[in-house]
Amino acid sequence: MLRKKSIYKCELCGNIVESLWNGKPPISCCGQPMQELVADTVDAAREKHVPVIEKNGNKVTVKVGSVAHPMLPEHYILFVELLVGDKVLRHDFKEGDTVAEAVFMVEDPNAPMTAREYCNLHGLWATK
Repeated sequence: MLRKKSIYKCELCGNIVESLWNGKPPISCCGQPMQELVADTVDAAREKHVPVIEKNGNKVTVKVGSVAHPMLPEHYILFVELLVGDKVLRHDFKEGDTVAEAVFMVEDPNAPMTAREYCNLHGLWATK
């Protein structure tokens, strides 16, 4: 079963998709079911991958890591998401971006938040 707001990856071609709703059947790609990604399961430097949430009123900044994550052609952050209530706020990085951080404006800065990011080499990471 698909889970709302879950992220899935094809182990063959590397496609990444995010489910928008709970449902069946499982997502498939390249003739096989895609694998649901679980945050923080890769053995990598946590200080460069666990997102850091900084609040300043309604402005929320998500930095990738307490130590800056590199943004190199061979090692980079694909996206950062901020989950606030039933909303998903997303920043996709593009080639040439040099800083792995995103700024979001939220309606309720006191609402529970989860930040997550995807590293092309080390997978999905999240924090609350």
